[in-house]
Amino acid sequence: MTTTKIRLAAAGASLAIAAGALAAAGATQATASSVAPSCNAHQQHVTSVVTANSAATICRWGDGGLEYRGLARSTGDTIRLPVSEVHEQENGSGRLFYVAHNNGYRYLLFDGLGLSIVGPDGLLISSEDAI
Repeated sequence: MTTTKIRLAAAGASLAIAAGALAAAGATQATASSVAPSCNAHQQHVTSVVTANSAATICRWGDGGLEYRGLARSTGDTIRLPVSEVHEQENGSGRLFYVAHNNGYRYLLFDGLGLSIVGPDGLLISSEDAI
């Protein structure tokens, strides 16, 4: 997986996991939580973000593959997706953002900033800053 620099159309945008998007993406039911999802014992924690309505974690497998674990805090709905893109944020922080795809939706976790979801039509569905 290659890390690239990319300029975002909405600078500083961050995205939240909308319950409707999770349902459309085949989410599973879990207990509502105020913390980010955990990695399993065979993974390394890379980064996490918690927003008012959502939380997400990036986990690294032993082979270097990355997994996005998202959580809708109000319902407890969860989603796990492979990370398909990693980019360096252009805000000068040197931090990365991670992109996972599912059924045309893009889930973005901005390290230290927040979460965003972009729909199949390219329109921003939700965006939330980290708390």
